[in-house]
Amino acid sequence: MLLEILYNILIFPIVQIIEFSFTFAQMLFKEAGISVLFISFVISFLSLPLYIVAENWQKIERDTVKKLKSKADSIKHVFKGDEQFMILSTYYRQNNYHPIYALRSSFSLLIQIPFFIAAFYYLSNLELLHNISFLFIKDLSAPDSLFSIGNISINILPVLMTIITCLSGFIYSKGLLLKDKIQIYIISFIFLILLYNSSSALVLYWTMNNIISLMKNIYLKIIYKYKHLILFSIFSLCFIFLAIFSYVNFGYNIKGQRLTQLSIFITIIPWLFLIIKKYTNNLLTVKYEKNKSLLVFIFSIFFIWCLFGLFIPSQLIVSSPQEFSFLDEYNSPLYFLFINSIKTFGMFFFFPICLYFLFSNKIKYYFSILFFAFSLGILINIFLFAGNYGTLSVDFIFSNGINYSNLFVIINLLILLIPIIISIFLNFQKNKNIIIIPLIISIISLTVISCINISNIKNSYYELNKYYSKEKYNNYSISPVFNISKNGNNILLIMLDRCISVFMPYIFEESPELKEIYTGFTYYPNTVSFNGFTLYSTPAAFGGYEYTPIEINKRNDIPLVTKHNEALLLLPSILSDRDFNIIVTDPPYANYNWIGDLSIYNDYPKVKPYITEGIYTDLWLNENNLNLPKISDVVKRNMFIYSVFRGLPLFFKQALYMEGNWFSPVPVHTLRLMLNSYAVLDYLPRLTNVVNDSSNNALMLVNKTTHKSIFMQAPDYIPIKNVTNYGTSRFAKEHAYHTTAAAIKRLADFFLFLKNEGIYDNTRIILFSDHGPEQNFINNIELNFNVEQFNAFLMVKDFNSSGEIITDNAFMSNADIPYLTLKNIEENPINPFTGNIISDNNKKEPFYINMWRSTHNTVGNNNQFGFNPNFDYFVHTNIFLKENWIKANEYK
Repeated sequence: MLLEILYNILIFPIVQIIEFSFTFAQMLFKEAGISVLFISFVISFLSLPLYIVAENWQKIERDTVKKLKSKADSIKHVFKGDEQFMILSTYYRQNNYHPIYALRSSFSLLIQIPFFIAAFYYLSNLELLHNISFLFIKDLSAPDSLFSIGNISINILPVLMTIITCLSGFIYSKGLLLKDKIQIYIISFIFLILLYNSSSALVLYWTMNNIISLMKNIYLKIIYKYKHLILFSIFSLCFIFLAIFSYVNFGYNIKGQRLTQLSIFITIIPWLFLIIKKYTNNLLTVKYEKNKSLLVFIFSIFFIWCLFGLFIPSQLIVSSPQEFSFLDEYNSPLYFLFINSIKTFGMFFFFPICLYFLFSNKIKYYFSILFFAFSLGILINIFLFAGNYGTLSVDFIFSNGINYSNLFVIINLLILLIPIIISIFLNFQKNKNIIIIPLIISIISLTVISCINISNIKNSYYELNKYYSKEKYNNYSISPVFNISKNGNNILLIMLDRCISVFMPYIFEESPELKEIYTGFTYYPNTVSFNGFTLYSTPAAFGGYEYTPIEINKRNDIPLVTKHNEALLLLPSILSDRDFNIIVTDPPYANYNWIGDLSIYNDYPKVKPYITEGIYTDLWLNENNLNLPKISDVVKRNMFIYSVFRGLPLFFKQALYMEGNWFSPVPVHTLRLMLNSYAVLDYLPRLTNVVNDSSNNALMLVNKTTHKSIFMQAPDYIPIKNVTNYGTSRFAKEHAYHTTAAAIKRLADFFLFLKNEGIYDNTRIILFSDHGPEQNFINNIELNFNVEQFNAFLMVKDFNSSGEIITDNAFMSNADIPYLTLKNIEENPINPFTGNIISDNNKKEPFYINMWRSTHNTVGNNNQFGFNPNFDYFVHTNIFLKENWIKANEYK
């Protein structure tokens, strides 16, 4: 436990910075080797102030020793033993020097130790590096072994690292004493021995560190007189490059745009600093009150620690203590609170304190202003911009997800200027008690609330412990739940949430064997959705044209949830009357619940509803020998990040959340989420019971495999933790392509099963999506929205149809699905809830496409859909032609 505490205080903060840097680089470059170099650059940049302090201390030490050397040598020559010690001590004391100050010369080495340990720990345990090559390195997780002499492998990278270190030391040690030069070279060879058989990634990291150190020494020794101009220019050029790179590669989505904006803003920061310093130098010349400024700083960081370490996690756990109890080997949820408090103590208290005492009084004064402003800003973000993310699962997944408008983000950033202004103003006041007293009151309040939460958590745990017992084994089993008959009619209606239609030609081109499996299918690429989000688009997909947003609003005397349920019940109701046995899985937002409320089918005895998402995940993991992190490890990691997330500006929250992956370079958390749906598709043959009778059966399956963003192992697109083969498609480096291809391939496996069982021909299959992606992958049409978000996926195979896949460019919508489902089964089918005929004769006039998504009109709200003619469009004939999209307020 002591080692765990020391690790979380001293090493974890650096490991977390390394992990975030690596993840950020992976998102940008998708190359592990470049990411390793990137974290070396980030760590070197962040530790540069420490090295500057160390360099100043070393200079002071060298100058002092040089100044005292002559007299000290004389004393040593004349006196011996205790007399020599006493006279030297008196001499040093008279000159305000103590031999212990000699440790200052070792400070630059000492500060490397925690960074080295953190890098060693992180890179040595990063599975993503296994079997990954980079330049001449075959495997980043192993020594480079570039040459062999007999059976002996020679590692070149550590040798190169040592040469660079010695060159850097040679430049740095000019003018130093011989013992200092020898010390540098000895340390270089010690690292050579230590790292010779280490992973190439670690050696690459340290080599890049030494290259940066070499550049730093050249900078300090040769061009130091231009320090601000050169340093700031390099800094700005790096972020200019990042801005251009992110705009070119990711400018099509909101995350890429925000990264570009942030890079541009950071580019100008150093120059703003110089300007502000020049024109406000006299203004900021305030008498430094050592004790008062120290107290402001101490109470500010203690306040931040109370928020992140105690208040936020205790509030989270007390809301549902049972979810955090008995996780793996940890019984009490208070363990996770304790670990989180230790991590936040290291990150937000211990390290800031250490930094504070390294710098000058002026810097200390700025530190007190900065951290007081941080504490106020964090408070604003936690309580004024808490956000509505829905419920949070034990693996830290929000039910609502995260999405903000640009306007809301800007408002948040503008409001965060207030604490900066307040902190500067209050720090100018001579009486610092106006800062310290409110901080103390706030700390006491947070501590009291946290203690109450802890007491409630403890009591809840004790109550739970009375009747709770851990399962001694896991029951992995699967049994058929879907019936398909050999002689009757079968209908398979499969919705793939956010499946991307434009990828289909590329998937079938990359895997031509799929064409022989998807026989009899017609692909409709020109299919539109009436909204770009699941909640608003699924009613039309399941209920037809009477359930498009604009038609739903016409019946304004009926609650929205009732009309949503009607859409989900329409096909089961009609097919039940035609003597079909119906299976429904995971009905989207049934009864306006995030997890579909199956009770809406209680009045339909021939309908059997199921929730399948997440049911077969553990079975799949067990059968495929895929070990994902224990849930307790997920909680320990993500509870800390969640606490920080709560205090961040909105600008950063979505990027940090990363769709539930919480900025992890290995998408194991997203992998589990994807497997919750993927396992169902993979197990379809085993979930299907073939009956040798003439019964009619319908399966209405909703699946979210395509909604997740994760790379998978090509060419079969199998979920693994460390992807090494991204495929040969044009979209090989797009997460969405991988999950779409995986769904199409697993359905192909199911269709092969149907063919082998002789039930493919008497089965009508309709594959569709509710909407498309939030970005354009192919069609860069110059409109103020992404056309592909409204491009629904649609493929249809009718009874006894055969032959190669046909592409039909007819103008379709996903509201055609009920008509296609009932075609030749029910003559002129009638909507049982409205009495109107279900048809596809609604294409004579353009479709009204609702672009609107309100944060207020979410699940559980019974108001009508919102429309805005300034943003909504009509579309007709061909959705991929710009001229066919007409703004609603311009349509005649």
